[in-house]
Amino acid sequence: MELYYEEEEKKVKKSKLPIAILICIILLVIVTCAIIYMIYYINSTTFTVNIDGVSNSEVRDIIDIRETESGNELYIPIRKIAKYLNYEDYSGDYKNKSEDKTKCYVKTDDEIAMFTLNSNILIKTRGDSDYESLEIDQIVFEKDGELYTTIDGIEKAFNVEFIYQPDDNLINIYTMDFLVTNLASQKNIEDYSEEFSDKKAVFENMLIVIENKQYGVLNLETDQYILEPKYDSISYLPYTKDFLVQSDEKYGVMSKDAKIKVKIAYDDIKILDNQNKMYLVKEGNLYGVIDTDGNTIIKSDYQTIGLEKNDFTENGVENQYILLDTLIPAKYNNLWGFFDLEGNQVTEFKFTGVGCTSSKITNTYPVVVVPSHRLIVVEKDKFYNFIDLRGNEKISTYVVDSVYLRTDASTGENTYYMTYNGYTRTVDDVLEAS
Repeated sequence: MELYYEEEEKKVKKSKLPIAILICIILLVIVTCAIIYMIYYINSTTFTVNIDGVSNSEVRDIIDIRETESGNELYIPIRKIAKYLNYEDYSGDYKNKSEDKTKCYVKTDDEIAMFTLNSNILIKTRGDSDYESLEIDQIVFEKDGELYTTIDGIEKAFNVEFIYQPDDNLINIYTMDFLVTNLASQKNIEDYSEEFSDKKAVFENMLIVIENKQYGVLNLETDQYILEPKYDSISYLPYTKDFLVQSDEKYGVMSKDAKIKVKIAYDDIKILDNQNKMYLVKEGNLYGVIDTDGNTIIKSDYQTIGLEKNDFTENGVENQYILLDTLIPAKYNNLWGFFDLEGNQVTEFKFTGVGCTSSKITNTYPVVVVPSHRLIVVEKDKFYNFIDLRGNEKISTYVVDSVYLRTDASTGENTYYMTYNGYTRTVDDVLEAS
């Protein structure tokens, strides 16, 4: 009987073994599926960032993705991404150096771009008279001590193409130099303009090419010339997306549709203001102002239009051609006067100078405008006064010996002073008293 039961027990154990193996296999399949699903889920929720075709997990980790009703919105810390795009980054204003955390700027050897908290205006400059004010799609905001902007802000400040593909969880960032080099190679273009501003044409699918020392513009989509290679030089104007062309030592402006916007008849053309779409033009040794369609705003009758920008770097003057965004200083017969943006004459030509650079006091700076009062400093025979935006003089007589400012290094704020009859007072005190 014992032998019988032992045999039966062995049979039961043998019958349970395949079931146990089957259960283990099923569990293994379930676990494998779970692992595969988790891998798929992680991959589907973690996006990839490529810069010039090379994966960069560090940039991926700093991007803030937020879900909105219209889809995901991307926000990027300006200073943190700068080094990956070959830019230097700093806090504060690029002109008045400070540790002001409400501003930051990024720079290369060719260009500076400055952001301001709660503003959607991006300031760009190339360090000389070339100044640009650009609108970005959202205001700059702060998070954990960092200033953030959108894809639009990053593209405009860093001169990159930023492509976000949410369905593929993929971001591709292409720098301007990478795009130009690769497209030129693909198109077998041997020579093209290496100028920084000229290369920006690539974002409009255009490239300034050089053949037999003559310049032209190629449409990179159609491989057809927009402007044939027959000009002595061509420069791209990013503000208007037009081209400054030179032929027989004269300058004009052509559109990207090959239409003449400004006749090739001037001795020089520069951007005066991109927001108001105005050019500074030179004819012979005299200067005038036209709009970007070639219409005259101020005739070319003046010795000088605008100021020397480097004389007032600490005074917050962004555009030396338009003071307080309103008045254009011009010099005629060695005297200065002012025009408005429509070309109307606002003052007589009676001032011997604009701005004061005469302060001999240590750690002070020259002044041409007092922004808080919307005033411009003018000079008559070595004495100074203030005029408002209608040209009215604020002090009845010219008795001011000097006007200057001091900057608070910790905040970047300016205080304006004036000296007269042996006294020194703040401009605020004098104007409030008067």
